[in-house]
Amino acid sequence: MKASNLIYGVICTILAGISLYISVSFDNDMSGIFSGMTGAFGMMGITAIIRYFYWRKNPEKYQEKIELEEIELKDELKQKLRDRAGKYTYWVSMSITALSIIVYSLLGVLNIMETEHIVMYLGIYLIIQVFAGSIIFYHLLRKYD
Repeated sequence: MKASNLIYGVICTILAGISLYISVSFDNDMSGIFSGMTGAFGMMGITAIIRYFYWRKNPEKYQEKIELEEIELKDELKQKLRDRAGKYTYWVSMSITALSIIVYSLLGVLNIMETEHIVMYLGIYLIIQVFAGSIIFYHLLRKYD
């Protein structure tokens, strides 16, 4: 187990403490967000620290785990399935974004809620997804050709 994992856990725990201090010190609308960040950072930090010390006590099990993970990563069938899952996830997120644009546009037209900024954000997000997907695909294609 790398020492960087322990450092990561300590940093997350420190950030949890800072978030807790801000949450308790300032009594406003943002204190709820900082309370949530306290829980998130705290759990990530504590989990990372516990894992570090657990794997330090069991190096044989850790080595087996690493070897199994390497085998799983190099398995061709699982690579193809991960690629296919990524493709389908990309399509689903694009569809949900496009559907959200339509729904929020209808809500804006019917004067149910102010949706100008939401529709603009979703439109920009959709365009970024399309371009990012294409750029990443061509970058990987060029890398492996």
